[in-house]
Amino acid sequence: GQNWRALRNGTFSIIGGWSLVAMMLLIGGFYAWKGTIQLHEAPTGRLIERFTLLERMAHWATAISFSVLAISGLILAFGKTLLIPVIGFTLFSWLAIIAKNLHNFLGPLFIISCIVTFCIFVRDNVPKAVDFKWVVSFGGMISGKHVPSEKFNAGEKLWFWGGLMSLGLVVGASGMVLNFPNFEQTRATMQLANLVHLTGSTLFMLGALGHIYMGTLGMAGALDAMKTGVVDEAWAKEHHEIWYDDVKSGKVPANRTASGSGGGAQQPVAVGGND
Repeated sequence: GQNWRALRNGTFSIIGGWSLVAMMLLIGGFYAWKGTIQLHEAPTGRLIERFTLLERMAHWATAISFSVLAISGLILAFGKTLLIPVIGFTLFSWLAIIAKNLHNFLGPLFIISCIVTFCIFVRDNVPKAVDFKWVVSFGGMISGKHVPSEKFNAGEKLWFWGGLMSLGLVVGASGMVLNFPNFEQTRATMQLANLVHLTGSTLFMLGALGHIYMGTLGMAGALDAMKTGVVDEAWAKEHHEIWYDDVKSGKVPANRTASGSGGGAQQPVAVGGND
């Protein structure tokens, strides 16, 4: 196991750890430069349903389980190097035991959450030609120019397919190999699964940091959409104009909860405020 140990504690951990640090510094620098992206127009007070309760429950189940897995995984991956000198062996031992059990038991829940989330959101994440314009201009985040997008922009679609589906599959499959070592896996198989899991998890966390930033500090109103399920018309028009136009035209219902299954066209519903 010496070759695996050298890779795990050396090359993989060093590259993975510093890449996470670099990503956090990059996000911090971008926030210091741009701050929170605000609306260019005043809110109208007319609200459109963006996410149903089921969609929000699926998202938060995935987000919360991922967050616990990420924190516990970081403790297991870097705790011996970073935490023992600070908190000592005894406290780290208890912390590592808690982290290991949380990681083992929440792993399957995370996989189920990813599958449910994929099934719910896949139809709105199909790549379209319009997404290419968003990628080329980086969504206008640097230039400040308006770039129309569908319900999910190209960045969100890339995260959906590259993060949730692809990396989720890699992390989930390798995690199950490690979680259930009673199916006659060889030691070499377990060591390979460990390195694959560490690599996939690091890439997943790198993408998640960007996703979390844009959904919280990066863009005003983004977190409210996932908390309450509704957004102001001005927010919808500025950030997802194609989806907004579909709602205004009746192609997409403004309130899918009120319309049951989501079928049927209707005009945007004002939850509060004046026309």
